[in-house]
Amino acid sequence: MERILRKIAPGQKIAVHPLSTRYGDILTAYGERCETFDRSPISLDEPFQAEFLNFDGTMITVRTEKYQCLRININDLEDIVPFTPGQ
Repeated sequence: MERILRKIAPGQKIAVHPLSTRYGDILTAYGERCETFDRSPISLDEPFQAEFLNFDGTMITVRTEKYQCLRININDLEDIVPFTPGQ
């Protein structure tokens, strides 16, 4: 997954597939908001679309409709799928 993330440009749209107990994974993915002081974990139960902002080698930072800035450990993700332009 790191190889894929290093090829994604900031601003590119991606589909994020988190680990989820709803879909049979043992663990559930969690993210944290980075634009507020509230660092309580956010459960990520379903795949979602996001705008890729950054990857630091461990965490991805994305923008979603609900969150301006969300950080997620890549170990909590099942897959990341970049959208091609026009999708």
